[in-house]
Amino acid sequence: MGRDIRATPQVDANNALVVSLKSDKVILEEKADQAVPIASLTKLMTAYLMLEAIHNKTISWDDMVSLERLDDPRAVSLYALSGKKYYSVQDLFAAMMIMSANDGAQSLGAHLDGEHFTEKMMQKAREIGMSKKTNFSSASGLDVDGKESMSTASDLMILTKKLISDYPEILDITSRTKYVTQSDDTIHTTNQVLQDGGVQGMDGFKTGYTDQAGYCMIATAVQNEDRIISITLGSKTDEDRIKATETMMDYGFSK
Repeated sequence: MGRDIRATPQVDANNALVVSLKSDKVILEEKADQAVPIASLTKLMTAYLMLEAIHNKTISWDDMVSLERLDDPRAVSLYALSGKKYYSVQDLFAAMMIMSANDGAQSLGAHLDGEHFTEKMMQKAREIGMSKKTNFSSASGLDVDGKESMSTASDLMILTKKLISDYPEILDITSRTKYVTQSDDTIHTTNQVLQDGGVQGMDGFKTGYTDQAGYCMIATAVQNEDRIISITLGSKTDEDRIKATETMMDYGFSK
């Protein structure tokens, strides 16, 4: 991948990376190879493995799955929203990607490969070229025994590009600001940039937050036949994350 590093705009994030898919060039980067906690950005690997299984007909969108109980009452939960125990794979996938439902992600991982799902995540990470700096703790990104999911902006870019390339239908989900499940529960996006229309042509992608990871976002949009992907890790506030994402996307499309 070529590089086209120019004057970097100031963004309130510890780590940042912007890439143009049309030119396959890095437009902006800041500590892109530093391993840091990634919170719910972990769910992108869960999404990749679920879509792979759907395509391989290992599982079906219509499979019914029982929601996994979360030990952390503060974690984003579909069950806490609806009080319902059973959902289709399709609804849980949407809840995982749109509202960042941790129980949805955990349940999908268990449905696909039981207690060995994180091993499957790690195997796929190496297969697609992510470095040994990437380690997944769970299907959702919730820590396990104090161990958090870790990665780099560079590795997350590899995963994001691979996910969009192999399974572009994911953008049909990540471009939505809300989604209604088959049982008539309405869920809303955690992506405030998408909600507010802050970036023209935006159709995804994923937010994340924990105390350790800070506010994180992977964003993608298409303008003038070019897709830009930006990654922001470690912002101190949601407002900083929003501003950093909008600034980096604007900068990306200006080059």
